[in-house]
Amino acid sequence: MNARESAFNILMTFERTGQRLEIITDRELLRSKTGEKEKKFIYNLTSGVVRNVYLFDWKISMLFKGQYKKALIKFKVILRLALYEIDCLDHIPPHATIHEYVNLTKKKINLKSGGIVNGILRNYLREGNKLLPEKNFKFNETIISIKYSFPEWIIKRWISFWGEEETKRLCSAFNDRPKFDIRINLKKISNDDFCHILNKHGISFERSEYFPNVLKVTDIQKIHTLGLFKDGFCSVQDESGQLISDLLEINDGDCILDACAAPGGKFTAILEQSLSNIDLIGLDIDFKRLMKVRENCLRLGYEQCYRLIQGDAGRAPFKREFNKILLDTPCTGFGTIQKHPDIRWRRTLDDVFRFQKYQLKLLEQLSELLPVSGQIIYSTCTIDPAENEEVTNLFLEKNNRKFKICAPPVKFAKFIINDKYIKTFPHKHNMDGSFAVILKRIS
Repeated sequence: MNARESAFNILMTFERTGQRLEIITDRELLRSKTGEKEKKFIYNLTSGVVRNVYLFDWKISMLFKGQYKKALIKFKVILRLALYEIDCLDHIPPHATIHEYVNLTKKKINLKSGGIVNGILRNYLREGNKLLPEKNFKFNETIISIKYSFPEWIIKRWISFWGEEETKRLCSAFNDRPKFDIRINLKKISNDDFCHILNKHGISFERSEYFPNVLKVTDIQKIHTLGLFKDGFCSVQDESGQLISDLLEINDGDCILDACAAPGGKFTAILEQSLSNIDLIGLDIDFKRLMKVRENCLRLGYEQCYRLIQGDAGRAPFKREFNKILLDTPCTGFGTIQKHPDIRWRRTLDDVFRFQKYQLKLLEQLSELLPVSGQIIYSTCTIDPAENEEVTNLFLEKNNRKFKICAPPVKFAKFIINDKYIKTFPHKHNMDGSFAVILKRIS
């Protein structure tokens, strides 16, 4: 009951505030002093419900007597949690799930509502497998929206870009439970020694298809418990992020600016692959997040060869030039929905174009810090063309005599689109969605 009540509290706060789910969850877990096993269960419940809200609400509405839209949000949250357990957690007997959530309803609402929840859930056990959106809706975008629990405006947008079948595959991949990519710090430990530690403690993993020092794990908490993060042997970084930092192709004597450096995944990846005589600066507008970069650098064993500066990349506090700039810009984050399922509910179409305007501003400002033949890598962790190709095209329209797109190196062939862009998708590459383009100054 305590774990389920914590999950209920988290989802209620999410409904009221629209804050990031992980922030709400971490705050609730800190307050409730939950054990490790319960933490895993709570994360599973909350993220699972957020991934399936539309589908669960539609199913419940088909069994609800009255206007479900007007039902208390407390009532809806409890039923969503129960449906997730029944549909997705096979190790929990359905009658136990019903018993727990009926009691939770009585505690959080009243006895009468507990009886209603009991009736709906028992009816769902009998009729739930017959509830299929395909049988009840005419338009495919509505069916996809409900079946995969995405706002219909996103589904319509993705269909316009990639078609219905590709959109279904994309949504399905985003709804899979995520695996976490662990980047081994080869300056502290070898791949073989790190893998030996995981095997010794029974931690299952898969080796990356693309990077020898990256592993995929499902239970990241065990790695925390062993102290492997604390001791600087590894970092969490999705393969798509490793891909972007590798695009820099660092050479001896490079002057590099990471213009939006926090929280430091790509910044520390640059340090891990670089030579000692580079000039590397990390810039970020948020001091607390910049200090997180500093913490990560110290944890991984880097005390020299870089500087961290607080400042706005839109008004970069430099008069000097850099021959390489990484602009991993703020974005809607649609490429990370698998790990952050709440993004689909927190973003709007207005956000897409608000970010586009800001991204273009950053790109124009930072490009002025490049000498002739200098390169800026523009990257995002979103899949929306408005923040990716369109930003690139708008920039080139204004600077068509100053900049050109450079084809990515051949070693990135699996991710290259139109000989111009790096693009990744979860259903194609088994990693977060991302975008990158190399822009070179020619005059």
